[in-house]
Amino acid sequence: MMISVDHVPLHESPHAAKRVLLDTMILCYAHDSLSPHNSRASLIVRAAIHGHIRTQLSYQNLSEFYAVVTGRRVANPLTQDHAARLCRLYMGCAEIGLISPTRETYAEAFASLGERRVAGGDVFDHILAYTAKDRADTIWTDNTRHFQGYPFLNAENPLDWEWEETPEQQ
Repeated sequence: MMISVDHVPLHESPHAAKRVLLDTMILCYAHDSLSPHNSRASLIVRAAIHGHIRTQLSYQNLSEFYAVVTGRRVANPLTQDHAARLCRLYMGCAEIGLISPTRETYAEAFASLGERRVAGGDVFDHILAYTAKDRADTIWTDNTRHFQGYPFLNAENPLDWEWEETPEQQ
């Protein structure tokens, strides 16, 4: 099978060269069969698992994923065992890099909180952006607004694009 985005094979698209951090909700939509974004998010995750895009996940994303898919934010929550198994599968996927914030990541992020006027729960996306610094150049998220203004990270919503899986040509 071949995955295309906006009618271009993914491996021939500009996205193939990006270092992409997948945000939490892309994972959540991919595993929520009742989500209107399920089919696109599932193809994005499948492309990541098969190495068609250079993908990173942060441990923060996996923790948030578990919290969302086992909680009340989804219409059909996963069991705790199933969600934990998915987290372990993502952690073990050779095609997906895992990133963590370092002490320096936190120091740099905390130093910029006031300047960026970050408050409340927005601190988590702020820390995520700094975790991605030098490890990813693009974050794929459905909430690009939270990641605007970081000169080291481009925010894109891949759910706005046309994703398709087709049989490979012989």
